[in-house]
Amino acid sequence: MILFPILLIAVLFIVNVSKQENVFSRFFFSLYWGMSSLVTSVYLILLKVDDFQLIHLFRLKNFSQNIYCYFIYIMVSVAIFLIVYILNKKELYTQHQTLKTIDKIFVGIFTFCSWIALLCILSANWAMNHFQGISINQIIFTLTQPVEGTDQSQIDSYIFGPLMQSLFFIFILIFIFYGINRLTKLKKGITVFEFIRFKKLLMSVLSVVILIFGFFISINEIGYAEVKSYFFEKSGLYEKAYINPEKVKLIFPEKKRNLIYIFMESMETTYISKDLGGAQKENLLPNLTNRIQSGEAINFSNTDTIGGALPIRLTGFTVGGMVAQSAGVPVRTSLDNNTLDNNSNYQNLKQFLPGAYSIGDILEMNGYQNLLLLGSDANFGGRKTYFQQHGNYQILDYNYAIENKWIPSDYHVWWGYEDKKLFENAKNVVTQAASSDKPFNLTMLTADTHFEDGYMSAETPKLYDTQYSNVIHYSDQLVNEFINWVQQQPFYENTTIVISGDHLSMDKDYFNDISDKYQRTVFNEIINSPVQAENAKNRQFTTFDLYPTTLAALGVEIEGNRLGTNLFSGTKTVPERLGYQNFEDEVTKKSDYYDQKIAKDN
Repeated sequence: MILFPILLIAVLFIVNVSKQENVFSRFFFSLYWGMSSLVTSVYLILLKVDDFQLIHLFRLKNFSQNIYCYFIYIMVSVAIFLIVYILNKKELYTQHQTLKTIDKIFVGIFTFCSWIALLCILSANWAMNHFQGISINQIIFTLTQPVEGTDQSQIDSYIFGPLMQSLFFIFILIFIFYGINRLTKLKKGITVFEFIRFKKLLMSVLSVVILIFGFFISINEIGYAEVKSYFFEKSGLYEKAYINPEKVKLIFPEKKRNLIYIFMESMETTYISKDLGGAQKENLLPNLTNRIQSGEAINFSNTDTIGGALPIRLTGFTVGGMVAQSAGVPVRTSLDNNTLDNNSNYQNLKQFLPGAYSIGDILEMNGYQNLLLLGSDANFGGRKTYFQQHGNYQILDYNYAIENKWIPSDYHVWWGYEDKKLFENAKNVVTQAASSDKPFNLTMLTADTHFEDGYMSAETPKLYDTQYSNVIHYSDQLVNEFINWVQQQPFYENTTIVISGDHLSMDKDYFNDISDKYQRTVFNEIINSPVQAENAKNRQFTTFDLYPTTLAALGVEIEGNRLGTNLFSGTKTVPERLGYQNFEDEVTKKSDYYDQKIAKDN
């Protein structure tokens, strides 16, 4: 498909319709119109083809789509050639009469500023619609991360969304400038631009105004209040309510219990039926909820039915959710964080939240072997750095699976490899860990239920009308089968299993029919805990509180029941004392304590 724009570049260069004597000028002139042909063609194709990807620039599998795309590419390339040829016809215009170089520079600056402004507006709109419930923290975090380990569909969505749209509209703008320049020449070859007084000043002012306009429209898409709070307001929450885990006295039982902690991607209480506390007509998590109803598992709830942890914007993405539950603090991205190598790239951090003290740190200090098992690239979002620096976890990720021949070297689906394989691998990993004389902590992260619509493998039962519902239901089945297997093993008696969503789902349309009055919460359940909760219902808590709660589920005695708050105790959580909304607002704000004592090495 990309062949036609390339042919257009070659034809324009060879024919030299612009009559440029300089080879470089002729090349860039041809290159611009060839790229414009590509952008325009792809933009028109996107109006018909919904699942367009980068690879489709070279080939399409669907024959009817091929015919349509070929037609668009050919017609656009021919149309652009004819327009450029007519506008540069020698009989109509003398060649030496054109815009001055300095004028071209200012027009170029104006065009570039217009493109940046438009890209900001379209990107903000795309982000807020593509990722449901996204926060400014997550936007900054994502922008400062490399694309390594990212699901390709997310990259394609951005390229063929706001990026391609902005390029198309800027091409139209440039085309208008070019057409005016060519069509308004007077007999002496003077263009209308020559009659504009102070045009350099005008272009400069317009460039600045457009940039500012684009910036404020982008901020409006995200929300002025959130941006203002995140960047400009300070909180004293940490000084008042945060307790340094290193200073808390912890007493482990004589026989230390094993821990299997399963982070289930985007798993929330919304997926269960309304009569049980969810928002669905049918229960998509029958196995997990059956364990709760039978009393086999403990569910900490915000209601008197099955519920979960109240969401916090700063923990609404995977690494943010994992850090919150394992260290009791958020991942707050700072553009001026001095722990970075002159950037905010959490993959290349010298230290990942060096002031945090996680459950991995605690368990390592108490003789545990820590393992992190996931079917994606652990480098993404700095997960590898965090878990290695906080607990010296052995990283068993997608790359490890290839290196150890768990999967073929060219195997890649979704984010790496699917959850069915993940749980099969988990059986081997946990069997080997249990054979050691050390207690183990196996932390897992699933991926099939990631937005958009999840990964539906050939084994996924098709019981519902929507793909996401089928994927969620199958995820419940897979984790249930794994738990059943664990319960048959000799080490189970001394093993606690924690199941929790990492954050709420960001699927853009799955929750459209759910009432705004329904409070979506992060799902949780704890199996085989040696302690019972004083009150597990009608609690106002967040995933920060799962940190001490998990330790308590291992039989650990926590002085004051605080790190967040141990939910097995009757101690009030911080949201219960301050109010949930007030707590979230305060967590979102800047904090000197966080910046100096958690984000940096103190």
